Amino acid sequence: MSTQLYAAIREDSRYFYQNPPQRALPFPVKILDTTDCYRVKGNGDQYRLADVCLFVKAGNSYRPLNGGAV
Repeated sequence: MSTQLYAAIREDSRYFYQNPPQRALPFPVKILDTTDCYRVKGNGDQYRLADVCLFVKAGNSYRPLNGGAV
């Protein structure tokens, strides 16, 4: 069984406006094996790791992997 990753775009990112309307809910993502820096795919786009907070879902809450809180 694989773990589903989720992300929310950081407030200090220039892509913050692309967060879903329910800003409190992270969106599902996957990490791409690519040579460029846009490795996080989700929300209909690709992002740099520096632009997102990554989470795993634990029951009804999300546990942060690289900072951030939901």
